[in-house]
Amino acid sequence: VLPLFPLGGIVYTPNSEHILNIFEPRYREMYNDILMNGSKRFVVSMSHPSEEGRFAQMGVLFQLEDLKEVSEQTGDQIKYVCNHKVVGRVKLNRVLNPEVWSSRDTYLRAEGEIIDDTSDLDEDDDDSESGGKAVDDVYTALANAAGSSLSKEEKALRDSFTNLVEMQHELEEDVRFTRSSAATLAVGPEATGDGSLWTTIRLWQSYTEQRLVARQNEMQREFQDKLLEFLMKEKGVKEEEIPSAIGFTDLSPELQKEVTELQKRMSLELRPLVLESTLTMQKILEVS
Repeated sequence: VLPLFPLGGIVYTPNSEHILNIFEPRYREMYNDILMNGSKRFVVSMSHPSEEGRFAQMGVLFQLEDLKEVSEQTGDQIKYVCNHKVVGRVKLNRVLNPEVWSSRDTYLRAEGEIIDDTSDLDEDDDDSESGGKAVDDVYTALANAAGSSLSKEEKALRDSFTNLVEMQHELEEDVRFTRSSAATLAVGPEATGDGSLWTTIRLWQSYTEQRLVARQNEMQREFQDKLLEFLMKEKGVKEEEIPSAIGFTDLSPELQKEVTELQKRMSLELRPLVLESTLTMQKILEVS
């Protein structure tokens, strides 16, 4: 039985670190409990985007690494600033007290199975020494990994990624991987370290998030250019006098229609990118 801390819109992966600001009473209670009992760990699972009280069956195990109490500095708006390491995955079997999700009386508790992604770590640690000297330089480690034998599936993954990178550069995409990233793509089965497949999964997650932001900015710039033209030509506003904000009703009927259309376009065109950065990553977490 573990505390459950659902977080919406974000998929966390093993072998990563995250900072959370704790302010809700129920999670203040949770942190006090995991500090008192010494476990210092809990499950984080993604909330369903539209169904209240439903959570992803596969979550991750957060291990509390550092905690700072900042209630005095923040006027008690934030109680703790906490640093965590994701140390594994957890398959949730059932939530023991689902009724408290809506009442917020306390935090959720769940029964779950911790999936051991670190079973081969001890063997990997033994193999990481050469001539009595640990290989602690990341570039040396990557070079060694590149020269090691890859399975058929690992080689296919690396080849596919290399082809993707070349296509991105040929098309001159705004958001793209560097060519050097193809040579150092991590495909190892270990749960931690720079050679872990989880490193590549996080790299892809970062890429999808950057694509989403880039497309949002691109669509917003299209409207901003039209808005500037409206203010300067039709309203006679000088460049140095352009306001930082303008109300919807202050816009011309044509621009009001543009805003409405932009909102519809953003919802339609950005949805696949949003799904890729959330639900697709959740599927990867479940099958890895």
